[in-house]
Order: sequence, then C-alpha cells, then structure tokens
Amino acid sequence: MKIRKNLFLTYIDALQNRVDELPENIDEQYQVTKQGYEGEKAFAQILESYGAEWWLYDLQIKNYNHIQFDFVVITDDAIIQFEIKNYTGDYYFENHKLYRSTGFVSKDLINQYEVAQEGLKRIVEKYKLKRKVESYVVFIHPTFTLHGDLRSRMNIILKSEVHKIKDMVSQNFKYEENKWIYCKLKSLHEPFLNTNQIPNLNIEYKDLKRGVRCTNCRKLIRVDELFNKRKYLKCHHCKKALNRTNIIIQSLEELYLLKGAPFSVKEAEIWTGVYRSSIKRILYKYFIRSGNRKSTKYGPIKINYRSRNGKYGPIKIITGPETRNMDR
Repeated sequence: MKIRKNLFLTYIDALQNRVDELPENIDEQYQVTKQGYEGEKAFAQILESYGAEWWLYDLQIKNYNHIQFDFVVITDDAIIQFEIKNYTGDYYFENHKLYRSTGFVSKDLINQYEVAQEGLKRIVEKYKLKRKVESYVVFIHPTFTLHGDLRSRMNIILKSEVHKIKDMVSQNFKYEENKWIYCKLKSLHEPFLNTNQIPNLNIEYKDLKRGVRCTNCRKLIRVDELFNKRKYLKCHHCKKALNRTNIIIQSLEELYLLKGAPFSVKEAEIWTGVYRSSIKRILYKYFIRSGNRKSTKYGPIKINYRSRNGKYGPIKIITGPETRNMDR
C-alpha cells in the first residue's frame, strides 16, 4: 500500500522553479507538511518490509472526538496504532511538555496519544473486535534525541528501535479475522481534516515558467535536450539519467494541476516545448480524452484524489480568488 501526497504538497511541488519565490508563510507550511509526509512515507516502507498485511493510513473517525490515526495495523493479537513524528534534533520533556531549546513546544502530544488510545479502545469494545489495543509514538528521524522521562507517559519507539516493530506487525495467520477487522475500521473512515487545501497565492497560470522539469532536482531541462529519439537523457543540472517519456508525463500532469482544468494539445505543446507529434502520442496513451475535434481536452489518468461525490478520477480544481480544496 502506497501513501499519497496530499494536494497541498503536490501543488507546491508543481510550482517549484516555475515561480521565482513562494510567500514565506507558504514555504514554512510546505516544509512542515513535507517533513511530516516524509516521516509517514518512511514508516509505510517499514511496514511493507516487515510484512504487515492489514494496515490503514490516515484513518479519521468522527464518532469519537474526531480522532485521526496516522497508522493502524491489525495483527493476530492486537490492533496497533502508530503516531509518527519526524522531529529532528534535541527535545526535552519537562513539566508535562515536550519542547526544543529553540522554544518549539509539542503541546498536545500526550493528550493526542491518550485520546487516540482511548478512542480506539471504545471502537474495539463497541464492535466487539477480539483484539487488544496497543499505541505507540514513533520518532522516525535518526537525529531525534529525547531528554527526560517521556516514556513514563507513553510507549515510544525511536529510530534505533524500529526493528522491534517487525515482531509486532508480522503476525498474520488469522487471515479472515484480520481482513474483517480491517474492512470494519476502513468503513468507519469519515474524513474531517482538510489536508487537500490549496492556498490562494495570487499566481496567474500565464505567469508560470513553462517547460519540462527533472524528476530528481526539479529544475527545468533545456528544450533542445528533449529533441532526440533516445529513451533516456541526462539532466544537465544534477546529471541524473531520466526517462524521456516519464518526465514529459510529469510535466503534463503539472500543467493540468496548475491550470486547474483539462488542456488541449496546443496548450501541452506550448507548456512542454515538445513537438506536437510526440505530445500527441503520449496524450493518446497515458491521458484521458474528452470532447471532439477542436474541443478535445486531456486530463491525467494517474491523479486519483477523491472528489466530493466519493468517486475516483481526474479532479477539476476551481481557479479564482477563493480558496481551492478537494477532499481526499
């Protein structure tokens, strides 16, 4: 199971190197959100490598004080919830607070842990799920150092202790029971956190820098590098070998996201700088087509954020002065 970036991260990623500078507050929000996502992505990879069979990511349940779980894993003996923190540097636990020397205070960490644990216990009791409940806070970043007795208030796993998770999550012999519990918890998911909000940056689509970007360093690639028949090319910035088709597809997906609507072949040609014949081959093979003849537009196949009616498919982002958002 792969976890997906929320729309805010995807949108800001698409803007990088296409605008001269992001507003400071947006850049700060982006860095914090990205750091959290990278920690969760790393933990998802750990679960996969340790053979966790039934697990849920970003489970949100409204019935019990609006509880959000980063990860919930179902095993033969337990339902385990993991809260992931990608903090870096030295943290101190004193006077019932976790804080850094810089002054940052993680005020609600203990309360968040206790509320989530009690909420999960109530769910297990209500639906008669024959599993015990376990809760852990995982500090996933290798540079995180904890000072103080926070372990007396919650179960903590540090990066150096992640190997302990393997024995916790690899018990999957009660296949049908675990599957039933997984489906029951999944059916309770009712999103209440708006993680797919795009801020109004007052950036006009026509003012964005066009072109195809490197998938590694995200810098724009010279147009002349794309005019060849080779399957791979090398980024002149970071020297990374790139699949020519993949980077064009990425650029077209960014066009759809930043424009906020499906696009024509002509718009795709202008946006990427790639010859019309090459663009059309990619659009026909990888993108959804709508309309006929001169009115034909294209939208990406691979964007699968859930729309307001609960269905999956290409999204249309409303552009304009209002804030734009889509539910996951």
